[in-house]
Amino acid sequence: PEGPPLEIEPTYNAMSVLTYRFLRVAVGEKPWQKYLPTQAAKDYWAARRHFETCLQSRLDLALQLRDGDPDALAKTSPLFQQSMLVKIAVKEPRYTRASLLPEIIEMLIAGTDTTAHTLSFAVGELALNPEVFETAQATVDRVFKHHETITLASLKELSYLSGVIKETLRLYSVASGTTSLQATRDMVVDGLEIPAGTRLFWSMLGAGRDPDAYPQPEKFWPDRWLSTDRQSPPPPMIDFGSGPHRCLGEHLAMLESTLMLAYLLRHFSWELVNGRSSLENLKQNLLIYPVDGMPVYLRPRSLVVAQSA
Repeated sequence: PEGPPLEIEPTYNAMSVLTYRFLRVAVGEKPWQKYLPTQAAKDYWAARRHFETCLQSRLDLALQLRDGDPDALAKTSPLFQQSMLVKIAVKEPRYTRASLLPEIIEMLIAGTDTTAHTLSFAVGELALNPEVFETAQATVDRVFKHHETITLASLKELSYLSGVIKETLRLYSVASGTTSLQATRDMVVDGLEIPAGTRLFWSMLGAGRDPDAYPQPEKFWPDRWLSTDRQSPPPPMIDFGSGPHRCLGEHLAMLESTLMLAYLLRHFSWELVNGRSSLENLKQNLLIYPVDGMPVYLRPRSLVVAQSA
């Protein structure tokens, strides 16, 4: 209630425009090109205006809460007061509306196409692995049979789906291009001396297929993430980073992905229109994506249709 209602389709379209511009800048477009009289620049400013309209009142309230305005406290809900927007504003007293807006938009970008990217490849791999598909669907049906819906309690019973998401991230990492860090001190890695200041580059896709870390790396095997044996713990989960730079959206991303996949499995079965070629013929910029767009045949499940009737 702290601002105008969120219109899903226009907001997602605006998000797509801003995400695409982010990718263009990442591969070399100059920031000043957004001021040129091009259609891409016009689309960018229209998308920015959409978010400014949607977020303006919420940004102002967050800044007023930070500054201790009692009127803001009286007209905001407890959920809003605990939101990430408010926590960010409180943490950095130098934020203004102008500087907080791009920060929030960046988080929205980081939490939208990334999750959709992972879910798309999860759908593809499930279609190509019938045994995994059956196990995942049976897991979801069992939860709905016992609990009728998904709650925080029943979510714990969907660990197999979390394994599906983690296995998808391993094979189709969102950060699929080269990733880098800079050594802050002299070190030795696998017998190789690395002087301080050296920038280290590696491939997330290559790391996810390292047979020393992931036995049978080409196999789509969610069970590899489900070990509870302390003598044989699950493999390293590298896609969200580590240390102080670990992705702050990790838990939200896993929650969103698991819930969405559960509802897809509950209501649909599917197969890939073009079969395995959709996941073998891939292109890459900062992300990887199927050349054919990975068309899917979706079929409503008779079980759910019968129950609804």
